[in-house]
Amino acid sequence: MRLSPILVAASIITATLVSAPASAKLQASALPVITITATAEQKFSPNHIVLHLKKKQTLHFVSLGGVHGVESKDLGIPATMIQPDKPVSVSVMPTKLGSYTLPCTIVCGAGHAEMALQIDVKK
Repeated sequence: MRLSPILVAASIITATLVSAPASAKLQASALPVITITATAEQKFSPNHIVLHLKKKQTLHFVSLGGVHGVESKDLGIPATMIQPDKPVSVSVMPTKLGSYTLPCTIVCGAGHAEMALQIDVKK
């Protein structure tokens, strides 16, 4: 039985992908991840982070109590709801240096007015 060149090429590519170590596959797609927790006490933890200019990074949000939200047009962070038991991740690539304050966008309790995430963008 004679195989077409396309089938031979597809077989080689498939074998290469299947045999590649899992760590190699993860490294190729992994972005730096910063986990930010929204607490029941209306605080972000950490409440101050540093991102790097023109570097794609992932913000991973988790809520330990209550529903919270963040958004920043300047940083390209869409309106994002953070709910208990529903972690959410947002990829961001800052294009301007500076300091940005992201207040919680969803009224979440008595400390809501003070709940904010400070993001500094550096080189």
